[in-house]
Amino acid sequence: LSKLRGRAARLRLSMYVDDAVIFAKPTATDINNLTNVLINFGETTGLRTNIRKTSVTPIACDGINLDNILANLLVACAAFPIKYLGMPLTIRRLRKIDFQPLIEKAAGKLSTWQGRNLTQAGSVYLTKAVLSSQPVYLLTALKATKEVLEDLDKIRKRFLWAAGEELTGGKCKVNGTKSYMPKELGGLGILNLEKFARALRLRWLWHNWVSPDKPWASTELPSDETDRFLFATRTTIRIGNGRKASFWDSGWVQGRRPKDIAPLLYAKSKRKNCRVADALLHNNWIRDLDLRTGSTAQHFLQFANLWSMVRNVQLDDSQDDSITWKLTASGVYSAASAYRAQFLGCTTAPRICSIWKTWALPKAKFFTWLITQNRVWTSDRLARRGWDHSPFCPLCRATMETSLHLISECRYTRRIWGRIAT
Repeated sequence: LSKLRGRAARLRLSMYVDDAVIFAKPTATDINNLTNVLINFGETTGLRTNIRKTSVTPIACDGINLDNILANLLVACAAFPIKYLGMPLTIRRLRKIDFQPLIEKAAGKLSTWQGRNLTQAGSVYLTKAVLSSQPVYLLTALKATKEVLEDLDKIRKRFLWAAGEELTGGKCKVNGTKSYMPKELGGLGILNLEKFARALRLRWLWHNWVSPDKPWASTELPSDETDRFLFATRTTIRIGNGRKASFWDSGWVQGRRPKDIAPLLYAKSKRKNCRVADALLHNNWIRDLDLRTGSTAQHFLQFANLWSMVRNVQLDDSQDDSITWKLTASGVYSAASAYRAQFLGCTTAPRICSIWKTWALPKAKFFTWLITQNRVWTSDRLARRGWDHSPFCPLCRATMETSLHLISECRYTRRIWGRIAT
């Protein structure tokens, strides 16, 4: 087969089990040779190509007569986007419509489940086990748009609070922000899809560091600037020979990225992808700065600050650059730790978390959690909305009914707790 043109054309074959993608030059000679390879391989091994499941998808083949080129390869001709291993592939940016099968699959589950016959605790379980886990495979490899994640969230909320029926504000007892918090923070432990998708995407940045020999390492990763910033803050980089760490994008200067220390200089740099070794050699990072026009006092202040931090760095040719994940004892990335890291700063709720550790029925635990959120229809909440209500607790007739009063302050409630304790 002829060599493919283009600096990004490194992969000729992508294979997983019995599925394969082969990249070939659109010439009659190459296609005929590829056909003969497939035929000879099938005759030798007995593993023949399934023509019905095979297709040819042209990439930048405008002006080429594909009918003549594919005359000896009798397969269907498809157009992008296509599916490979269950994922949509395209040569352009993925659109919302490309994720529509994922949304329809999640919505299809609701029609088969009889939500009315489930307790809300059962709805929570199915939301976590099925509706939240379905998109994980695609979210690991692709960066879904915000609209796609919102549509998936609407489906989860509709099943969780309305049993699959139309969702209204009155049926949604607790907002999504609180429901999607981990249990130790007072939530239901349902995955926040946006945060979990970001945690999954960090694995590409991690493997790009620890396994730079992978075929996809030099390709564009499905990570945005927020992902890279989170990755930099949760990793520790130790400089050895400086050949692996990026001078501007890696957090190797006292745990910070030079692009964050001196953002104005980063914008002026002509080589933003240079490695630490190349940048420090003869102070090349300074030579790469275009300060001839538009320079201000802030540029020189940031330059002096960055220069004072990197001028005494000594490289060690006997050691490679190393990276450590701060959030695990082993120093290795995990999606769970990356997900929890996005909740740092939130207040823990040990008393609420203890609800889920009891031996009570799941529906009793869920109702208790609703009480802690003040989301049961007691008299005080009905009064705030101007709805009909009893002015006193129906048990003790002494004070207005509230969630706290109903569960702990009412004399009848205290009597019940006392008998349980004895």
